[in-house]
Amino acid sequence: MNEVIFDIKKFSYARGDEIDVSFIPMLLRRKLNKFGRAGLYTLYNAYENGTNPNLVFASSYGDIERVEKLIAQREEDGEVSPAGFSSSVHNATVGLFSLLEKIKTAYNSISAGDKTLSAGFLESIISGESLFCYTESLGGVKSISVLTTPQKDGKFLLCENSENLPPQDGFEDLKAFLEGKTDRFVSGLYMVKRR
Repeated sequence: MNEVIFDIKKFSYARGDEIDVSFIPMLLRRKLNKFGRAGLYTLYNAYENGTNPNLVFASSYGDIERVEKLIAQREEDGEVSPAGFSSSVHNATVGLFSLLEKIKTAYNSISAGDKTLSAGFLESIISGESLFCYTESLGGVKSISVLTTPQKDGKFLLCENSENLPPQDGFEDLKAFLEGKTDRFVSGLYMVKRR
């Protein structure tokens, strides 16, 4: 693995049901559930206005609440609501964000089981200037977004986990790293550490 030096410009995280998204236009806000609110909240708080970053969205299970409603609707009515379906797809949150902010760069949507957060964070680091968002609904809504940019004199280093440290690559681990409570974020394949 090639080493990458980069900076973390901004980050944001949220958990729980009551997330204030009053900054989103009312017509769109009414369509959002807890999953969408959490994702958009952290995306907006990590985003720098006027920039055009690559977007990376990651979620292991996506919007479970909407999917369960669609399954029930299919069983009861024999069909599903097109609006409900379009809001349930894996990349709906990041797609809505890119439309609202008129971001025309590529975006990638990742689901990699229990390695989803670390796979998405890696993708964002190696994709140039990127805005990464991980949102999960299973076991309670939580979201974390990080704006990264390659930088020769950056404060962070992506490198191999050559010491074979045990992975600590969950939501709370990334949050602690971003807040400066730990000096590294360790995945099975890679490590990000402060320089």
